[in-house]
Amino acid sequence: MHKTCATRTRVSKVRSVCSAGILLMLALTFASPHAFSQDNIQTYLPSAYGTYAFVGNTVLVGQTAPASLGGSCGVSGQPLSYNGTAAGVTVPPLVSGGAVNTSVSDSYNEAQAQAHTASISLLAGLISAQAITAVSTTTMDDNGNFQVSGAGSSFSNLNILGQVYNGPVSPNTRINLPLLGYVVLNEQSSNITSDNGTMTVNMIHVYVTVGNLLGLQVGTQVIVSSATSGMYNLFAPAIIVGDAYGTQVSGGILTSSPSAYEVLPCAGTSGTVLTSSQLSLNLPHVLSSGTLTDTVESNLTSTYSSGENTSTIQNLNLLNGLVTATVMRAQVDASIDEDWDIALNGQDSFVGIAVAGHPEITDQVPNNTSISLAGLGTLYLKRILLTGYPVGVEVRSLELVVNQVNVLGLPIGLDVIVGDAYIAAVIPARGPS
Repeated sequence: MHKTCATRTRVSKVRSVCSAGILLMLALTFASPHAFSQDNIQTYLPSAYGTYAFVGNTVLVGQTAPASLGGSCGVSGQPLSYNGTAAGVTVPPLVSGGAVNTSVSDSYNEAQAQAHTASISLLAGLISAQAITAVSTTTMDDNGNFQVSGAGSSFSNLNILGQVYNGPVSPNTRINLPLLGYVVLNEQSSNITSDNGTMTVNMIHVYVTVGNLLGLQVGTQVIVSSATSGMYNLFAPAIIVGDAYGTQVSGGILTSSPSAYEVLPCAGTSGTVLTSSQLSLNLPHVLSSGTLTDTVESNLTSTYSSGENTSTIQNLNLLNGLVTATVMRAQVDASIDEDWDIALNGQDSFVGIAVAGHPEITDQVPNNTSISLAGLGTLYLKRILLTGYPVGVEVRSLELVVNQVNVLGLPIGLDVIVGDAYIAAVIPARGPS
């Protein structure tokens, strides 16, 4: 899920390799040896998702069909786009249905995100809608001024306690929900400075503020159709990008979006750790787990950019005991200084790993171990992958690729990833200064 882009950058040499995980020190050269100057890096930051529910730091319904340009931050010099799609989810009484299509894109001096959710019911039917569309657009004019807009956001047959809404609704329209809390329609928040412009549009945002007959915890929030756009002018050697997620399944009808997904913002976190956690996960016929915790953080300054992402999985059970583990933890780190010296580190650790029929597999299994599973496919453990541009490293605690007809009825081509952390340094292509 991480794209690569063409650029003038080339790796001139590898300084060292560390067996503790994978550690690379890279020196980068550009079209001109004096190309670097403290001019700004212009980056684009669109993201979108369909539904999301949480209370505090606990995820009740993970973001559906999340889409972003987190792998490039839009500094490649070429227009980029990404689409996401997901079927509806049923987590009573919070949400039922809600098929989602999302899209994000950038072009010259513009970033846009859209989220379209169809046929959804919330709060045991108190709120329902045929279609909900969120649109967020950020632009920069010829004078360098940022502008934001939510134009294009609308509802189709939105029904709240018998009141029907169609078309656009005024921003930040609040409606009380008796004995429950309130809901905000077309919730818009924006920020514009000389260095950035951002806007988030949440078409439905439910806030549970009192005890209720639905049994929802006070503090519970539900968001439907969220779109965020942004553009930043950053002063740093590079942008640190990446993400982390607990699980992802692709291929056939068993496809599942990333769980406990956390994206490293292109503008950085100023050293603050962002966390997404999920108490448990059950993907029928594939896997179950206990708590999934994913973190991202980065710090961008004028002379140094650095970051670290992690993914931790507890009590994994893959394919009814084929693979079990008490804890799996993937970690990736990246840094780059003003001389463009890049350090990348990827490492993985296990506690209590066991693979049925393979007693040789222990917690000390080497990086990039692969096991051929007769009548099923290939199992990868502590998989560490390098990317060329953006220059980065990705760690997957476990990956199962089904490539044989099997008695479990799993489709050929099924790809199951558990514990994924990715990080990279994005340096814009620059000509001689």
